[in-house]
Amino acid sequence: MAEKTGQDEHSSGIKLKSKWLSLVGLVVAISAVIMDGTIMNVALPSIMQVFNLNASNGEWIVSIYSLIFCALLVTSGRMADAMGRKKMLVWGLVVFALGSVLGALAGKFGGYAMLMTARVVQGIGGAMILPTIFSTMNAIYTGGMRIFAFALFGSLMSAMFGVGPWLGGLLVTYANWQWVFWIEIPLAAVSAIFVIFTIPNTYGEKFKGLDILGLILSIIGFGGLVYGLIEGKSMGWWFASKGSSTWLGLSIVPWILFIGIVALVFFILWENYRVKQGKSYIIDLNVFHIHTFSLSVAVQVVFRTGLIGILFILPQFLQNVLGMSALQAGEVTCCTGFASLISGLLAAPLVKLTSAKTVIVWGMAIQALSLVGIFFLFKTSFSPSSWAIRGWLIAYGFGLGLTSAQLSAILMSGVPNKWGGQASSIQSTAVQLASSLGVGIIASIFTAFLWTEIPSAVNNTNLSSQEKQAVTNSVIATQGTSIPEIEKALDQNPDKASIDSHIKRGFENGIADTTLVSAAVLAASFVMCLWFPGKKKLAKERKKTLEEDREEEIEGITERGEALD
Repeated sequence: MAEKTGQDEHSSGIKLKSKWLSLVGLVVAISAVIMDGTIMNVALPSIMQVFNLNASNGEWIVSIYSLIFCALLVTSGRMADAMGRKKMLVWGLVVFALGSVLGALAGKFGGYAMLMTARVVQGIGGAMILPTIFSTMNAIYTGGMRIFAFALFGSLMSAMFGVGPWLGGLLVTYANWQWVFWIEIPLAAVSAIFVIFTIPNTYGEKFKGLDILGLILSIIGFGGLVYGLIEGKSMGWWFASKGSSTWLGLSIVPWILFIGIVALVFFILWENYRVKQGKSYIIDLNVFHIHTFSLSVAVQVVFRTGLIGILFILPQFLQNVLGMSALQAGEVTCCTGFASLISGLLAAPLVKLTSAKTVIVWGMAIQALSLVGIFFLFKTSFSPSSWAIRGWLIAYGFGLGLTSAQLSAILMSGVPNKWGGQASSIQSTAVQLASSLGVGIIASIFTAFLWTEIPSAVNNTNLSSQEKQAVTNSVIATQGTSIPEIEKALDQNPDKASIDSHIKRGFENGIADTTLVSAAVLAASFVMCLWFPGKKKLAKERKKTLEEDREEEIEGITERGEALD
C-alpha cells in the first residue's frame, strides 16, 4: 500500500522510482561507514611509520573516529527526524567524503594534525549517515521488501567486520595507506547520486526549537563513556598505568567515566522534563516502552560485547602463533564476513517460513556453539590448521548473519515514524558502546588469562629466572605481539624449539579460555532472545504502528515517502 507522500516530495517532484535503486544507495552508504571503522586498524602500522608516531598517537587515529561518531549519533538521529532524513543523509555523505579527502592528502599536506582533523570530520559524517539510513528504511519500506532490506543491512554490517580488515590488508600491501581514504570517496559519491534521485525526503516529529542543553549533555555523556572505555585498557581502569596521567591518586579514566555517567543521568532527567512540558527534545524516553525496541537494544549490547571478543583476539593468534602476515590473517577472518553476508540474505526467506524470533535464536545458538568448537580446537591441538579455524569461523559467520540480519528489523518493527531517527541512533549508539565495552572487557579478561597461562608455560623452560620474568612480562604486556621478537632472540639457545612451543602453547590456552568467555556472553544473549514476540504478535505490532503513522501524517505531525512492497 502506498502512503501519503510528504510535502517536500510534492513540491520537488521526486518520488521513490525504484525500490532496488534506492536500496543500492543506502547499501553503498552504510558500506562506506562500517568499512571505515574496520579498515583503519590494518593501515595503522603503515600510517604510524610514515608519520613517526608513538603507540598512543597511533591508537587515537582509530579512537577519535569512534569517539566523535558515538558522541553525535543520538543528536544527528533526532535532527534527521526534524530536518528531513534525505537531506541529512546527503549532507552526511558530503561531510564524510570531505574527511576522506583530507585524510588521503594528509601525507603531503598538514601531516598528523590534518590526519586527525580528517578522522574527526569522518566521524561527524558517519554519525549523520548511519542512524538516518535505518530511520529512512523504517519509513519507506514495508512488507517483504522491508524484511529483505533489514536482512541485507544487518548481514552487511556484520560482514564488514571480517571483510574490512582483509580489504585494508590488500590496499596497504598492493597500493599504499592513502587508499583506505581514497576508496571511501567514490562510495560516498555513488551513494549520494542514488539517494538524491531515488529516495524521498521523509520526516519524523518536527523540532519546536533546538534543545541546546540536551545536545551538550548527550555529547559529554556518550563521549565520556566512549573515551573511558577506549582508554581504560591502556591508561588503567582504576589506578594509572605507568606514564599515564593521574588525578587525586587515580587514573583519569574513572573520573571521565564518572563525568560521562553523571552527564547521561542529567540528560535523561532533562529530556524527560522537556517531553512532559511539550518542548523540543533529543530523546523521547517513551520509545523504551516499546517492548521489542528496549529488548533489542539490550540484546545488541550483550551480543556485540561477545562478538567483538573473537574478532579482537583471533588475529593475534594467527599472526603471533601461526606466523601469518596481516594480509593472510585477514584472509582467514574474512571467512566470517562472507558467511555472514550469505546467511543474512538467506534470513529473509527463512523469516517468511518461520519467524524473525526463530532466525535470531538459531543464529545466536550457532554462534555460541561455534565459539565452543574453537575453544576445544585450541585446547586439544597445538597450532591447529588454519583450515580447521576457517571451518569454525564460517559456522560462526553463518550464525552471525542470521542474527544481525533480523535484530535491526525486529528492533524497528514497533517504532513509529516520528521516533525513527532517535530510535535508530539509540541502536547505533548502543552498538558502538558495546563494541568499546567489549574490547575493554575482553582485553582485560584475555590479559588475566595470560597471567595464569604464560608464567606456568615459561616455568617449564630452561630459561633463567630473570629471562622467564622478562619473557612473561613482554608477552603479556604486548598481548603476544612480541612473540616473533622473542623467537629471534632465542636463535642461539639450543632449546629454542621447546621454549617457543611452551610460550605459544600458553598463549593459545589464554585465547581459548577467552573464547569460551565470549561464548558464554553469546549464550546469555541467546536466552534474552527467547523473550522476543512470535510472528503473529510481531505482525500485529507492526500493523498497529503503521496505522498510528498514518494518523500522525494526516495530522501533519510527520511526513513519509511512498511505501514499498
